[in-house]
Amino acid sequence: MSDSALERRYRRLLAWYPAAFRREREEEMLAVLLAGARRGQRRPGLAESADLIRRAIGVRIRLLGAGPPGKRWADGLAMFSVAAPVLLVLATVLEVAVPFRLHAPLRSAMIAFFGRRPQIGGLPLLGVRPFVVALACQALIAVLVVAGQRWLALAAIAGTAGAWIAGLYWLPDLLQVLSASVFLLAGAALIASPGPRHGRRLLTWRHGIVLALCAAAIQAAALLYDAASPLARVLSRGHSGGAPYLAASLALAGAAAALAVAFRLNPYFLLPLAVMCYSYVLQLLPRSSSSGNLIGLPTPGHLTVLFLPAVLLALAVILAAVLGRGPSRPEPSRSRSA
Repeated sequence: MSDSALERRYRRLLAWYPAAFRREREEEMLAVLLAGARRGQRRPGLAESADLIRRAIGVRIRLLGAGPPGKRWADGLAMFSVAAPVLLVLATVLEVAVPFRLHAPLRSAMIAFFGRRPQIGGLPLLGVRPFVVALACQALIAVLVVAGQRWLALAAIAGTAGAWIAGLYWLPDLLQVLSASVFLLAGAALIASPGPRHGRRLLTWRHGIVLALCAAAIQAAALLYDAASPLARVLSRGHSGGAPYLAASLALAGAAAALAVAFRLNPYFLLPLAVMCYSYVLQLLPRSSSSGNLIGLPTPGHLTVLFLPAVLLALAVILAAVLGRGPSRPEPSRSRSA
């Protein structure tokens, strides 16, 4: 078999490497491989083929931590990988600290069932074990990303998802959606960005102000959601008084957006943050029937509407990281000698 046929087979093996790597190194590696081939060799040996594929997979794995194309993309994702888990913890704490008060006539039966200060959320949540598990898992992930532990944080996200599937993890409806979005997008950012240590160095007090306003807007939206719940409507005789919460949520979200522009925050930090909060915008829309409650009564179509943007962005981020950057330069395979 001619050298050109052996060359073609080597090129098929080199196709396992990322395109950017091949543009820089393929010819050099091919020359080394052909120079090391035996006279009359018909095809790459099994050990040599396995070694080339192993090295190619190693290059692609290293790319996962290199970040997507462009420094601003990489910086924005690194900051988001830290900020998103912290924001989730803050939003969950606000659900305990700022509950929705049920404004209704305190009849004796209602007092016996709800207590003298009936509410949705609040301190009673700390008596619900799956909620405490959820808060503890969120806090663990936040601590790990702040400490810069990329892979431990990813393991904690996977473990938390497992606890959720097993029924050990529970949050109120809106926080469930936020939690799922954080796991998707922060997980992708942890994989694809330079990592949380890099992101932590880039975060400033300006990011903190915007995140605090976002958390407040999220809680105002949660209060609006609670005000429109069947329980609130029944106990308040159909007048839940959600307008102030809608106004507060829009005002806080507008303030966060305005400050993000004024502070000139990295747009690639803001993009996943906006996608993460996308489902909240849907819940601000009027709900005339239970079919409009995308979160409380989800169908496959509802879940697609809620999570498709987050899933698509997470996949795009990881693919951009894998396919779009040149890796470090490993030495070409020399497993064969002349």
